Amino acid sequence: MSLKHTLLVLGSQNSKVADQELSRDQIRPVQILQKDGAIKPVSFFNQWGKVGVSSMAWHPKFEHTLYVSINDELRVINTQSMAVKKIDLGVIGDLHDIEFLGDKLWISNTEYDEAICFDPTQQQVTQRISLSEYRTEKELVETTDQSKDRFHCNQVFRNYEGDLCVLIHHITGWQYFRTVMETLIRRQGDGGIINLDKKKILKLKLQSPHSVRLINNEYWVQDSTDQSTKIYDREWRLIHTIPIGGFGRGVAFSEEDNVAYIAISATRKRYLRVIPTGGKHDNRIMLVDIKTRKEIETISIPNIEQLDNIYILDGQLKQLIDQIEAT
Repeated sequence: MSLKHTLLVLGSQNSKVADQELSRDQIRPVQILQKDGAIKPVSFFNQWGKVGVSSMAWHPKFEHTLYVSINDELRVINTQSMAVKKIDLGVIGDLHDIEFLGDKLWISNTEYDEAICFDPTQQQVTQRISLSEYRTEKELVETTDQSKDRFHCNQVFRNYEGDLCVLIHHITGWQYFRTVMETLIRRQGDGGIINLDKKKILKLKLQSPHSVRLINNEYWVQDSTDQSTKIYDREWRLIHTIPIGGFGRGVAFSEEDNVAYIAISATRKRYLRVIPTGGKHDNRIMLVDIKTRKEIETISIPNIEQLDNIYILDGQLKQLIDQIEAT
């Protein structure tokens, strides 16, 4: 076992009934992966969310406070009193990553193509950025294609220059799809970045991208449907590709310890017939040497059907989870 850190792993049940193999009662949305490989569910979260838990965020300024997204809700836990409160964000759906940028909490409102800024001090939404102005004219497509107006914004982040950016699946604002063997297949390869401060679009030709991380003066992005991790320099020039053999979503890393932890979901049942994968794989965490970009080890994760996020469990996050577990 090569784990250098204890990890907090978030996951869920597959949202489509056709993909589900576990019942919701069997899902353990929040689990601790110990350095020795032992896995322990954090039972407090067992019934959270219709399918599970997607993301967490915390900040040193706000003690005893943990924000948790569960698809169509943002909740905040006071880990001292164990009071749980739903945050009113207005119309939201399919929430993906939440993250503190400075002392403001940014939320990717994926269903409605928005980046939302919530100020915990004022306890209110202070910005709501719609991506609709970036939508292009619909393309001429084959007669078998259908379309939906969607960017699929799933992460808000700041780049190395400090600009506010979003990671999106469809830079045109249109999602094209067709039905093959009774399975909905989305056209991929038009994922990229929108720099909201400079109003600039970066066409990276990514396939359902997730989880941008700023590592060692580079950008690491999960090119999920391509089953790879793409590494870019500071100018977003592609410099390396790491094959990961599955749908990557969620990355934790330590530059000091020279390791990245990449969360990889099991292939969904519907896609086994139409996507070549070399067979069905478990949900798993891949350990990667940051400098050599080589795989170190892979660890299977039980009790979930897909992985949503992963965090190194130390510092403030460890204190928050310890307080939750003590209840």
